[in-house]
Amino acid sequence: MDKRKIFTAIMAISMLITTFSGCSSNQKQSYGNLGKGDESDRPEVEDIVIDNESDIYNIGDEIQVKNVDYGTNREYVAKSYIVNSVKIYDTAAEIDGVQDKLIETDYYMGADPEKPAILKKDEVACGKLLLCDISVKNIEDEICTVGDISLVYDINGVCQLLGYPVYFSNAKDNEHGIYDYTLVQGQSLDAQIGFCVDPALLQIDNMDLNKLYLSVNFNGDEENRQFIDPGLE
Repeated sequence: MDKRKIFTAIMAISMLITTFSGCSSNQKQSYGNLGKGDESDRPEVEDIVIDNESDIYNIGDEIQVKNVDYGTNREYVAKSYIVNSVKIYDTAAEIDGVQDKLIETDYYMGADPEKPAILKKDEVACGKLLLCDISVKNIEDEICTVGDISLVYDINGVCQLLGYPVYFSNAKDNEHGIYDYTLVQGQSLDAQIGFCVDPALLQIDNMDLNKLYLSVNFNGDEENRQFIDPGLE
């Protein structure tokens, strides 16, 4: 091989090495920035507010829970709820049959979404409990759960999630499916659910009971979000 061919081969190899090095460098830069972006570009969490009094239901009102079939875009009523009555007890332990079915679940201390903490059963048993008698009708629901009912607290006009039921009278077990129940379409069910409303456990100073609401689909679409005023004093 003459010197000209050798020089040409060396140049070609050098160009290939440079090209691959450049690609590797560009790939690292692209992947390194993937998903980071500017903090100001990230969407803010929308405040959830009760726009007007018509958004609030009262004890005894029927609340329809709507779903959307994304295959056909058909909106339908999945089930309906009625909160028949509510009562606050000084301790959950004083209510017959409740303590054995208490559920450990996350609550948000001080109604702060950044401070989730699991409330232990023995803590809940010694604290104030809001017990609700409810009726639910399965209209066209495939998965029946009371996990779509939550307790929220109004702070300066903005509703913050406190937590989900710590008691469900029809709970199956303490590991999986604790909020689920079996209900044939067209049938109704009477049950009880309970929420921790103890100010000390929830770390809310001077808690105003008038600012406590039950909510259905609190984390869902705005048009399907419902609020119930339990009328606490």
